[in-house]
Amino acid sequence: MDKDFYVDLLDQIADGVYFVDRDRRITYWNGGAEHITGYSAEEVLDHSCSEGILRHVNDAGTQLCLHGCPLAAVMRDGQARSAKVYLHHKDGHRVPVTVRGQALRDETGEISGSVEVFTTRIENAFADLRVSDTNGALDPVTGLPPRRFGEIHLDSLLKAVQEETTTLGLLFLDVDHFKSVNDTFGHRVGDEVLRMVAQSLANGLNRGDVPVRWGGEELVALLPGADRQIVERTAERVRMLVENSWIQKGDDQVRVTVSIGATVVTAADSAEDALDRADRLMYAGKTGGRNIVVADRGALTSKAAAPIRGTSIPWQMPGEVDEAALA
Repeated sequence: MDKDFYVDLLDQIADGVYFVDRDRRITYWNGGAEHITGYSAEEVLDHSCSEGILRHVNDAGTQLCLHGCPLAAVMRDGQARSAKVYLHHKDGHRVPVTVRGQALRDETGEISGSVEVFTTRIENAFADLRVSDTNGALDPVTGLPPRRFGEIHLDSLLKAVQEETTTLGLLFLDVDHFKSVNDTFGHRVGDEVLRMVAQSLANGLNRGDVPVRWGGEELVALLPGADRQIVERTAERVRMLVENSWIQKGDDQVRVTVSIGATVVTAADSAEDALDRADRLMYAGKTGGRNIVVADRGALTSKAAAPIRGTSIPWQMPGEVDEAALA
């Protein structure tokens, strides 16, 4: 069987597959990778896997391109590795995937590069939904359920909280400095940014959580079954994912952050009480500097690394690999 047979076979599988050389330059990119990331082979071949493209981060917000790249580790010692990460989609948002790296060797047995296979691990039912002309159930900009849908679910979940059959967390998000995006890049790009934020929100939530377009640049997430720890951890993960999302417009990376109010709903709350409290916590984040989560117990301190900006490559190969970041 010739090489073209294997290339055609790889192009038919749903998983993303790509090869890199020792400098992490992409030499092969299959159809599954195109579908999962939105990037065509023409756009990525001969580019670094992190040169303004995938920029993997883990759940803790570690920049794996700098500290813990699975492919760098594989090329260092030849040992296969896997990690759960969030990659950057061409549309801007973050997508959760499981990556597996394996060494590639030349005819002498020396490591010449590596191959990565990545599989989506989307858990939330509202992640990556596309709005069609026949689908009036979703917000046409963000692809999320609209406010009325969220209000109905909040009322239903609140009754369950009052009956002590579940707990409920509530996140209230507002996009920071959104007006400046519209003023600088126009409303079409503004809509793209709102979808980017909404899909990063959905991809940062757990199974069963409900993200909602509340109005304007405001989003709400309902977290049934969540306690304080889960609410805070989820809110910080969403904040981090949005901060690490961007849309490339020519030489500009269009980026935004979000301020998040995070609260645990109590049996004594009405829907208005819970929403008002989450809203007040969000505005406390706005006045506290933005790009922050404020929960019932106060502002959270983020341990996530700052995002990598620009498209230059700020590292040398093979570099040091933080194995803890791959755990």
